[in-house]
Amino acid sequence: MSKPSENDPSSPLNRREQTFPRLDTEMAGRIAAYGQEEHVPHGTILFQRGQRRVDYFFILDGCIEIYDHAEDGSPRIFNVHGPSQFTGEVDLFSERQAMVNGRTGADTHLVRIDPAGFRKMVSAEPDIGEIIMRAFILRRVGLIQTGQGGVTLAGSAHAADTVRLRSFLIRNGYPYRLLDTDVDDDARHLIDGFGLDPSECPVVILPDRRVLRCPSTGALADELGITIELDGTHVYDVAVIGAGPAGLAAAVYAASEGLDTLVLEALAPGGQAGTSSKIENYLGFPTGISGQALAGRAQVQAMKFGAHMAIARSVERMDCSSHPYRLHLDDDSVVSARSVVIATGARYRKLVQVDYERFEGQGIHYAATAMEATLCAGEEVVVVGGGNSAGQAAVFLARTVAHVHILVRGDG
Repeated sequence: MSKPSENDPSSPLNRREQTFPRLDTEMAGRIAAYGQEEHVPHGTILFQRGQRRVDYFFILDGCIEIYDHAEDGSPRIFNVHGPSQFTGEVDLFSERQAMVNGRTGADTHLVRIDPAGFRKMVSAEPDIGEIIMRAFILRRVGLIQTGQGGVTLAGSAHAADTVRLRSFLIRNGYPYRLLDTDVDDDARHLIDGFGLDPSECPVVILPDRRVLRCPSTGALADELGITIELDGTHVYDVAVIGAGPAGLAAAVYAASEGLDTLVLEALAPGGQAGTSSKIENYLGFPTGISGQALAGRAQVQAMKFGAHMAIARSVERMDCSSHPYRLHLDDDSVVSARSVVIATGARYRKLVQVDYERFEGQGIHYAATAMEATLCAGEEVVVVGGGNSAGQAAVFLARTVAHVHILVRGDG
């Protein structure tokens, strides 16, 4: 991933007071009421990559180092939280695996709050909750921009499977570094160093140096802990099928009313709206917002209220012969719910052409996001359609491509 520009006012690197805020003494006192104070020796590991349901830590004295690991396995510290600061990013609202590690950088006096207490605090202390929410979102953006805590994706940037995996990581807000084997000598050396054949690409290289050879979307989600562990014996109040704008809105409303809510999504939050470069007719955003940003905010909002997000999980069939209803998923697991909201959206229309499917993801795309703009840079492109989405795609792509042709099949 490219390092954000020093002149970019939206970059978390240029908003450190919001990304790593210091809370005043009065707020610190209120936070302490939701957890327990501890004196922790220097070098104590507080949480590790791969853990679920990580605790929240507020520092009274001392410091906590946040780190991932370099290629030789040594700790690589990229942030240090000091007194009156706190740990965490958006995964603290979910049951996803942590992407980074945390340890005390000195003898430290801190407040430890477990996940249930943290969720209670965020709801009961709205002023503190707002500061935490903003900081967590900015920290995740920072991880995405720098690739810290993420994985390495190596393969031809234009290959369909590379595009599939890259799109999945982007849309789920997971940090990654792309090594294009077509143009990057380092990528080819890396592949050789792992004893891989180019035909095995794309590969995903994990921080512990394990290699996933062209994994399925579900396998990648499971390995990275993007999805959650489902309990087949548990009965949810509400199950929402689909995490587009409608599904996420249903999850926010249900969870905010105290209902035990599960969201099942086959790919990534946002649905088709999540692939839009800019949405200008959504209520509350007069200057517009990207589909991915809108989806990310809605997802965090739903998780803040306690909604559970099961990503890369498709519902194959639904048994309504008894109550609670039973949803059979693509991994052969079964989920039970007292009520079900079906928000599966629509499927993309396709052109009827010979060999059409062979070029999907490697020349034929269904979105015009920054990833597609990069893939098409300097090329001539054809946008098929005459509606609002086609017009937005043409305007967006015109910034980076050589020429945009708009093909309108209808008379109007």
